[in-house]
Amino acid sequence: MNLLGFAAGPYQTNCYLLINEGSAVVIDPGMHADEKISELLAEQEATVEAIVLTHGHIDHTRDAGTLARRLGVPVYIHPDDAFMLVAGEGVSPQSQVLFDAASMTQVDDLRELADGQSLQLAGVDTLIRHAPGHSPGCVLIIAEEFAFTGDVLFQGSIGRTDLPHSDLAAMNASLRGPVWEMADTLQLLPGHGPVTSMRAERNSNPFLRDLG
Repeated sequence: MNLLGFAAGPYQTNCYLLINEGSAVVIDPGMHADEKISELLAEQEATVEAIVLTHGHIDHTRDAGTLARRLGVPVYIHPDDAFMLVAGEGVSPQSQVLFDAASMTQVDDLRELADGQSLQLAGVDTLIRHAPGHSPGCVLIIAEEFAFTGDVLFQGSIGRTDLPHSDLAAMNASLRGPVWEMADTLQLLPGHGPVTSMRAERNSNPFLRDLG
């Protein structure tokens, strides 16, 4: 199994490829991610089976429709954020212009993620946990050894809660619930910034340390 990642777009959003025995899943293909993804797939001789979105903000989803249509694969998102895939809704007008939201390719095959759902990604078993706050439909994608945390949890910080559709109370509940419940041994792959671990964040992230 390989985990590859790179930052894409104006906000340097992390895009990940989970590759296992020739099958691949793309996590959060942001703006200008399509070309880099194609290069990595060719290098790894892998075929994409699905695209999974940790939430709906356009910096994480800008190339999802283009990539999905070209490859003929479904896109998974929590239903509470699905509206954001229509012309980049859910962010400021300035961000919509910056990401050329009006030209987004719409997703043809959209599928729902649900809290507690078991989802096999490229042959890897994962658990979906709904973790709203940064946006209504944020999810954690948790495997045995790692988790994609999107914009819920970063190294030393958490996702903003002052954006349209954000909810500080919901974020606090997510931190006390599905985030806190993640195993210390998990490697965390966030939507922005460096890779970290749940053990490190539990011990040093002020937003989690205050919950202890």
